[in-house]
Amino acid sequence: MSEIIDVEQDDDPMDIARKWYLRLEDSSWDETVIDGFNKWLDQNEENRAAFEEVAIFWSEIDTMPEIMALRETEEQPSLHLKERLEANSEPEQKNKVVPITQHHRTPSAPSRRFSGMQRWAMAASLLFVCSLGLIIYSNDLPDGTYQTATGERQIIELTDGSTLFLNTHSKASVIYTDTVRKVNLIEGEARFNVEKDATRPFIVETSRGIVRAIGTSFNIYDNETQVEVIVFEGTVAVNHNTNRTTKLNASSLSEEGDATNAVLVSGGKRIAALKNGLSVVRSAHPLELSQKIAWQSGKLIFRGQKLSEVIKEMSRYTSKKIIISDDRLGEMEIGGAFDTDDFEALLNAIEDTFPVRIIRFTPLVAVIIEA
Repeated sequence: MSEIIDVEQDDDPMDIARKWYLRLEDSSWDETVIDGFNKWLDQNEENRAAFEEVAIFWSEIDTMPEIMALRETEEQPSLHLKERLEANSEPEQKNKVVPITQHHRTPSAPSRRFSGMQRWAMAASLLFVCSLGLIIYSNDLPDGTYQTATGERQIIELTDGSTLFLNTHSKASVIYTDTVRKVNLIEGEARFNVEKDATRPFIVETSRGIVRAIGTSFNIYDNETQVEVIVFEGTVAVNHNTNRTTKLNASSLSEEGDATNAVLVSGGKRIAALKNGLSVVRSAHPLELSQKIAWQSGKLIFRGQKLSEVIKEMSRYTSKKIIISDDRLGEMEIGGAFDTDDFEALLNAIEDTFPVRIIRFTPLVAVIIEA
């Protein structure tokens, strides 16, 4: 009987309707629960209309691709956990690792049995906790390999005085010899501040090309569809390549170049390595430069970007799942500066600025709907 009373603590019929919907979805409900629900439903037409709206909303949400993907997480968690078995550690080696931020927040434990929409949400939460455990305690990375978890950043101070700054969910390996300094950016994003050494070029290998530098500062982001290179200072040579084996040499450098030759990119410029070749070198927009500098301080800057793009970018730094229920809402433009470890501040800003409501089902799952 106490559970029925708890459901009706809120004065808002819509909030009560949502609680009743989730309560009735639980396989543990009984006749007492049904009687309580029917009494609430028969109180007035407002209650009946609110519950009908909630039921329609859930039926639409239930078939969204994002929801179906999360349900697959619940049904096959081992597939996701397997991908995390090579998690982050800090093995003893000559390069010095300086962790910047680490997120070890654990969602609150459920107070009762969950089902339906709540079950897959809790499955996502469980995967988040399990992955954190692997990240904290794993010690399986090879020497010279570095990895950041979601929401984590690291500075690796290399033996020659250069620095490698890994962004969230990134991985890189470092190999130094007497003739070359090589970093393999396996995934994610990194900022490089390279000390000059004419006898040992600094080479970064990526999934779509090779970047060569002697003394410079630049940012590389591999987002799976392209590898973006933005140079802050000095000059780098970029060569398109998809097998990580092509070698760069001085004779291959050119000011213009094509997809098969290395291209010089100087400070303040941007280039991207695409599937079929290199993009045109262009001046980086001041906003692009600011964004690439800001992430190192745990900040994200937006200026008139679509809400869907903002959510996608912020999602790189959190295990929270934010679903936009309507494509039209995703087209709304937003601006501002936000901390990468404060996703809630962004959600509050969205709710204060736009005609939307944000429904938080669990600490890790929320849906943005039209108000």
